[in-house]
Amino acid sequence: MPTPPKPLLQRQTVTAMVAEYIAAKIIGGDYPGGHQIRQEAIAAELGVSRIPVREALLQLEAEGLVVIRTHRGAVVSDLSADDAIDLFDARLLLEPFLVKKAIARLSNQDIANVERALRDYEAAIARGDPKELSRLNWAFHTALLEPSMRPRSMAVLQTLYSSADRYLRLQIEPLKAQTKALQEHRDIFEAYRLRDAAETSRLLKKHVADAAEEIVSQLKRGEAAG
Repeated sequence: MPTPPKPLLQRQTVTAMVAEYIAAKIIGGDYPGGHQIRQEAIAAELGVSRIPVREALLQLEAEGLVVIRTHRGAVVSDLSADDAIDLFDARLLLEPFLVKKAIARLSNQDIANVERALRDYEAAIARGDPKELSRLNWAFHTALLEPSMRPRSMAVLQTLYSSADRYLRLQIEPLKAQTKALQEHRDIFEAYRLRDAAETSRLLKKHVADAAEEIVSQLKRGEAAG
């Protein structure tokens, strides 16, 4: 009697798990730019077949984290000033727009959710935990924007966040940068709490633009030196 095929949902779940694993390696710096990702090694390490690994790599290519090349397979994409500009320009278009939509629909619970995300971010800085800080930074930004009720726009933004994370780690590691980002988050939250859409949008745009400027400057200095 033939074995029934595995449910599609199960395969999608495995693919998502593999994609998260590889993305974490890339974002955390274990897989630097240019690193070749060997499907058979990942499959053996995670105890899965090569099919979900291949599907995961296609997903990560769509997110800009890997490039699939003929005769070489998947390699981690390099950090570049041009790519950073592209990523942050997209954020600068989406985030100020979405935060205005969010404030138009705000509930007290939404404000409490953002405040909790801010407190978690503050605690991570106090612990000196840069890896956790990155995750909590995105949690704060996501909490700000989720009340907009724009799921398609939020899905695009989450993809941008995944790709931008490697870049932000260049900028957020020094304590001075962390302190500046924290104060900016506090200022954004205060305007958000008051439901001041124009001021929140202005502060959020400046916050993203300042980070982009520092990151692009670093990358251009590195490219010039190389």
